[in-house]
Parts: sequence; structure tokens; C-alpha cells
Amino acid sequence: MIKSIQIKNFKSIVDLSLDLGTFNILIGENGCGKSNILEAVAFGAAASNDKLDYEYFNNRGIRATNPEFMYSAFSNPKKKKSTIINITTDERENSYPYDLVSDPKNPKKWINKNKEVALKEMDKVFKAIYFEDNDKKREKVLDEISKGKDEILLLSDILKPYRKDKEYKEFFGNIYPTILEKAFSTKEISDYVIYSPEQSILRKTELTAPIYPLGNKGEGLFQFLKELAFNKKNNKSLNDIKHNLMLLDWYEDFDMPENLLKNEFSLKIKDKYLYETLKYFDERSTNEGFLFLLFYSTLFIAKSTPTFFAIENIDSSFNPKLCMRLTRSLTELTKKHNKQVIVTTQNPAILDGLNLKDDNQRLFVISRNSFGHTKAERIYYNQERTMKLSELWTKGFIGGLPENC
Repeated sequence: MIKSIQIKNFKSIVDLSLDLGTFNILIGENGCGKSNILEAVAFGAAASNDKLDYEYFNNRGIRATNPEFMYSAFSNPKKKKSTIINITTDERENSYPYDLVSDPKNPKKWINKNKEVALKEMDKVFKAIYFEDNDKKREKVLDEISKGKDEILLLSDILKPYRKDKEYKEFFGNIYPTILEKAFSTKEISDYVIYSPEQSILRKTELTAPIYPLGNKGEGLFQFLKELAFNKKNNKSLNDIKHNLMLLDWYEDFDMPENLLKNEFSLKIKDKYLYETLKYFDERSTNEGFLFLLFYSTLFIAKSTPTFFAIENIDSSFNPKLCMRLTRSLTELTKKHNKQVIVTTQNPAILDGLNLKDDNQRLFVISRNSFGHTKAERIYYNQERTMKLSELWTKGFIGGLPENC
């Protein structure tokens, strides 16, 4: 689980920290920086994968632009600019710092400055160990590695030319392949995606996801459902997805059409109010609410989707009462399927499904201070409150509303 994130010098964010639960909602007026928070984490995920290029950004949900617009506009222009993203996990309190600077040779690429500096420093240590042929030093390093000390796990590519040597292979062969991965990433961070599904994309069954199993705009949904349906090991996941769709009053069931070709993807959707002679309709005829709920249910339930991700405007296409029920359902699914999520919303009804007594469910009001810097304030449970969270928001008691309206 991701315990906290700290972001410095990214777009409207100068210095911001968030202590996360498993289900986190960000609210605030338009342009306050909610999306910037999500994108900063995605930036860290890109760094953990060593994929700091614009092609990767687009598939992960980052609105990539020129470096001067991704750096904070509030930093001192005379100082060398960098974006600092620090992510802390619960596992051994590991912290993953990403100090990112634009590549002067390629304006469409970024560099993880921390990684470069750390690796160069550790090169000296490992090269000395290798060339000095000191058995005691080698034993000490191996002992430190076995204890999982991060500073010993930093190994540079400079040693690559020597990997063909027999002696080098014997010493480093078993540990080298995983050293960089362990030192700079955790799977929770690396798999992070900002999902923002679009109705037009969800209806196109032929679209292939740029990342497996679901693209950030909804690509690949029907291909993945077909994969679940034809693998008996996934029966439970598929049944859970079908059950979660019961939030819709008219829904009864869905299935795969018979005799689909390998490159064909579709659904047979059952409306309990339809005549027996009609029985089913397909994804082209269904309403957009069904498509979005199907996507979210699959995202939260399937084992192969990321364990940590974000959703922009989760309220899209949902009735206010359904928004409340959706929040309750998804908070349960995060717990049941070991997921962690950050969502943004502009619909007050989404808040009424939250239970702030549960510390894993957290609400943050995002706003900008008098200097224009994005800030975050957590809203805690208060037993003396009698209003719904939706009322507290719309009446201005917790902030997050535009002052000029």
C-alpha cells in the first residue's frame, strides 16, 4: 500500500503532502490542481519504470506538455528547475524519491536525477569491490544486500562491460537483474494509471488497449471480458463483475455471444423488462451508465489490473443516487480485492457513500492559496455533524467551491 506522497515543483504544486487511505476522494473547484496531483504520481510511476518520455506519458494519463509548463510556475527561474516526487510505501517504510529534470538533449524526455547521482556514487563502491579482489569486502556487501539495504542495492550500468567476465558473473550473476528494480521501484507505483474512460471509446469493441489489460480511456474492455469469460479460472472474477452491475435496476445479466471469431468482441446484455422474444441487446444499444459501471467493476475486481490507480471524474454519466451507491460499492471492492485508488469528482452525491469513520476512506479538499499554490486539507469524521457530506460541500462548510460564483 502507498502510505503517502509528497510532491514539489510540479505545475500548480509547490510543496504538497498527502497521507493516503485505500479509497481517497479529491474535491475542489475547477483548476485547483486535483488532476496535477494525480499526474505527479503518474510522473513518479514513469520514473520508476525508467520511461520518462511523452509516448509513455500519454498512455498513463499524463497531459504531457513542454517542460516549462510542467515545472511549477512559482519556483525561482534563476535556480535550476526540477520536479521532486517522493512516494512512501508501508512495506518497511520504503521511500522512493524521484528528482526529475528535463533532458537538455531531448525536450520530449525527462531524467531521474536522483537515480543518476546515486548510481554514480555506488559505482565507485562496486568497482572497488570487483577490482580489489577483497573477499571480506565481498562477503560484507552480500550480507548487506541480503538485509535489503537500499543504498547497497544501487548498482550502475557502468559495470555492464565487465559482466562477461567469469569472476564477475559468479559474484553478480544472481543479484544484478533485480537490483535496479528493487532500488527504484515497487510494483504498486510502477503499474499506476490515471483512468478517464470515454463513452465513444468504450463502445468501440475493436480497440486494443495500449497497456494490459485496460487502457486509460477504456480501450480493451471487451477483449479482456472475453478473456475472463473463456478462462474457467476467472469465473469468480467474472461473476463478481456481473453482481456489481446489479446497482442498475434494469440489469439482469450479460454473456458472450456464441461463435465469436478470435478477433470479434461483443456482449449480450439482458434487461429484465424486455420481452422474452427480444431477450438481449448489445453494447451498441446500451446506455452509457452501464458501460462506465462495467468498466469500473472490471477495473476494481480483476486481478491483473493495477493495485494502485486513479480515476478522473468518477461521477461521469451516473444518477446522484447511483453515485452514492457506487462509492459504497467501490470502497468495499478496494478492501475485498486489495486495491488502492484516488478519485476526483464534481458531484456531491459521490461523497454521501463515504464512511469517514473508516480511516481507509479519506476525503481531501483541494484548493489554491493566496499565492496560487495547490494545497490539500483532509476532512475528518466529526460525530457532531448532522448534515450529509454533500450538503456540507454545497453549502460551503468544507470549502472546495469557487468564490466568484
